[in-house]
This record gives sequence, C-alpha cells and structure tokens, in this order.
Amino acid sequence: IVAAATVLYAVLTDARPPAIRATILVLAMCASTYLGRPQSAFNALAAAAVVVLAVNPAHLFNTGVHLSFVAVAGLMWFAPGWFAADPERDRLNRLLAEERGWLWGAWWAWWRFLLRLTLIGLLIWLLTLPLVTARFHVFPPAAVLLNTVLWIPMALALVSGFGVLVFGWLLPPLAVVSGGCCNGSLWLLESCVERTREMPLSHFWVPGPADWWILGVYGGLAVLAAFASLRPPRRWCIAILALWVAVGFAPWALRSREGRLQCTFLSLGHGCAVLVELPSGQTMLYDAGQFASPEFGARSVAECLWSRGITHLDAVVLSHADADHYNLLPALLERFSVGAIYVSPVMFDDENRSLAALRQALRGAKVPVREVFANDRLRGGEGCLVEVVHPPPRGVLGGDNANSIVLAIEYQGRRILLPGDLEWPGLSDMLAEEPWDCDVLLAPHHGSRRSNPPGLAAWCTPEWVIVSGGLSDYQAETEATYRAAGGQVLLTGRVGAVRVVVEEGGLEVAGFLGLR
Repeated sequence: IVAAATVLYAVLTDARPPAIRATILVLAMCASTYLGRPQSAFNALAAAAVVVLAVNPAHLFNTGVHLSFVAVAGLMWFAPGWFAADPERDRLNRLLAEERGWLWGAWWAWWRFLLRLTLIGLLIWLLTLPLVTARFHVFPPAAVLLNTVLWIPMALALVSGFGVLVFGWLLPPLAVVSGGCCNGSLWLLESCVERTREMPLSHFWVPGPADWWILGVYGGLAVLAAFASLRPPRRWCIAILALWVAVGFAPWALRSREGRLQCTFLSLGHGCAVLVELPSGQTMLYDAGQFASPEFGARSVAECLWSRGITHLDAVVLSHADADHYNLLPALLERFSVGAIYVSPVMFDDENRSLAALRQALRGAKVPVREVFANDRLRGGEGCLVEVVHPPPRGVLGGDNANSIVLAIEYQGRRILLPGDLEWPGLSDMLAEEPWDCDVLLAPHHGSRRSNPPGLAAWCTPEWVIVSGGLSDYQAETEATYRAAGGQVLLTGRVGAVRVVVEEGGLEVAGFLGLR
C-alpha cells in the first residue's frame, strides 16, 4: 500500500527529480522489507540517482537535484548517530515526567523535538552552503532558525495539498477546505521569507567558490562516507576543512588587478553594460540596462562581477536617461555596494516612472549621486586617464541621447571611447573638436546609423568597434562603414561578451564565443 501510494503521488506531482528520488528510496525500502533482505540507504540513494539521470540526463547539471541529493545523503549519514535511541536517558526522562507531571513531560518532549529539528536544519544548511553560495551567490545565516520556524506551515502545506488531490474527486467540500489551508500555509511561508529577507544581516551576497573547490568538498565527504577506515579523527577533519576553505579563498585574496586595464562589454541583447577594471584596482560600471526583464539582466551583470571576485563597485556611470542604459541598477544595488553614481547634468530633467524608481533605489542604497560634464576627470590610478568628453555643463539642445556622457579612457598609449547613445546634435559638437584616435570604440546607440558612423569613424579611426546589442541590432551598412575605416566590428549578440585587456602597452580583444 505504501509503495503504491508513493508511486501515485510521484505521478500526480509530474515526477519531478525530488519526487523520483523519494519514490525510489521508498520502493527500495519496501522491497527489502518484503523480501527480508538487508537495507542499504546509500545503495537506494544511488539507485535513485541512476533512475533520475535515466529519465533526463540533463538533471546531472540541475542545481536543485544536487541540493536534494546532498541533503538526503547528509541526513542518512549523520542523523542516525545523532538521534540514536538511548535507553538510560529515555528511562530517566520518563521518571522525571512522572515526578514533575505530564505538563513538564509534554514541554520537554516538544523542546527535544524543536532541538532536533534545528540540528537537522543546521546540518542541511551546512551541507548545501557551498552549492548555494556558488550557484545563487547568497550566504543566508537567518535560514538556520527560519527553517525551524517554517516547519509547521510547510508540513501543513504538504498535507493539505495532498488532501486537495485526494478529496478533489471524492469529497469536493473537503477539497475546498484543504485548498484554503494550503493557500494559507504557502502565504505564511512566503511572508516569513520576505520579512526575514528585509531584516539586516539576514543574508549576504557573495561571489561563491569555484567549481573545483566544490568538487573537492563533496568528493571528500563522499570518500569519508564510503570508506569508514579512511576517516581521520574529528579534530583532523576540522583542520582539513579549515585548510580547504583557506585554499578556496586564496585565489581571490591573491588576485591582483594592478598594472593592467580591462574592459568587459557584456552581452545583454539591446542594452549596455561595460565593466571597467582600472590599473589601480578600482572598478567602474559604465551603464547597466537592457530592453528585457531587469531582474534577468541584473543577474547576468552580477554573475560577471562575481566571476571576477568583485563585491564592490567604486563608481557607476550612467550615460543618459534611457531605460536600456540604467534599469538594471536598482537590482544591482541590492547585491553590491557602490561608491558613487555619476550622471549628466540633465539626467533627471524629464522624470518618468522608470527614473523615479531609479531615484528611489539610489536613496534607499544611500549612494551619493554626482554630476559630471566635459573636462571632468575620474580617478583611474597612476598612468590611467579617465576623462569626460561630453556633454557640456548645461547640456545641449536635443534629447537624452544627445546628452550622453562620453568617457575617454587612456592607458599605456591605448585608448577606449565609450559614447553611450550619442547622436546629433551632441555628436556634431564632439566631432567639431580635434580628432581623437582610439583603439576601441563602443558603437554609439547600439550601432545605429543615426549616430553618423562615417563621421565618427573618420574622427576617431578605431581598430576595434564593439556593438552592444542583439542580432536584431545588426546593421550591415554600419559594419561596412567601420570596416572601410580599418576597424574590426564585433556584435555582442553574436560573439558574446567582449573582453579588452591593455597590459604592457599591448592590446588584447577576445569574444566569449570567439571572434566572428
């Protein structure tokens, strides 16, 4: 009966990997009991893994599947030893309950239950922490106690949800009651998580360890679980773990960015975000926006920053007031600390709902906002010049694009020009100045012909032109113009993120998917 009910439940829940894992475990235990064969929890878990991968081999790369199996394996290994029956202690507790009354006995039993529940939650939290920090980049200390608090509504949600499945066709009124209980339990779960998330120190955003470090952690635990004879004393286990943690943090601590300039043009579809790592070790983000889900785009930018071990941005420069150049910033401010935000003098002249949301996010993060204009300079370190070329102090007549902040970065004789969405009449003003030969140009306005590619190519004669946009932004005429001027054109929608490195006077340009 248990085996049949478990299989039915797995089918009703669309046979997701956790349900398949649980089903195989239950079937293995039922079969061993029925046949009188010895039970092996880890063999059953291995069989469950084989079945899950046979159903869909792609689950091998599914973080949710990894977390599920790690948690269950940890419980199989540690929980039996922690909670093994102790006849002497149980007899003493019964005597105390008889002497002090049933109320004390009930309270003691409830306290022991909560303590065990908290220990189990702490165990799962510790075992899954490497994966959580690596894949979701969050370190949540509040989750240890929150797991204990959420046990009751979670259990109610599971039981009442199953009641909906059982009574839906048999006793509809009971199904309605079960559904209401399930909805209320889920609401309580989400509310508790949201309230906890808003509490200070409840969680921290972190870069997370490298994959080789995670393999070392779980590979080592697997060896210790499989071969009891290899297990060292407990103090040695703690020392080995501490050493491995130090090894994991060493690459970030020893990495030095000094002595070279690196710019990464991210691939965000129709949008723009350029990570600038200055020779001084400081970091700057030029624009952060796209025409798509801000949360999705912010995750892409955050992943890039974390992959570089960056948790703090010294500066963010927002070129102008188009949403596809700034709408990712509110979400990024939740994950990273920022030293200052630089905007043009006309950034907030024509405020709309998007700009109001940006202003609110800036106030909430308490980040100073400073205006910059032509001839201003940002600190780039010794030998590195970061200068604002445009707009003038009062801006120019025209729209937001015409007042885009244009940054010129020069280091070791190499030059990079970041012009945002600059177009007429602001572009005409810039082209009226002395020509400024550059090595790398971010094509204005995602390669649009309205940004005068012939005039700009003649003015700055770039060797490389990066078009920040999707395949729909590709314009053959623009590419032909820049190529005719001697430049190589890379579209981020085609080659992925483009990394430009200036070191010892050399220039290296590479696309994530290769140069095509």
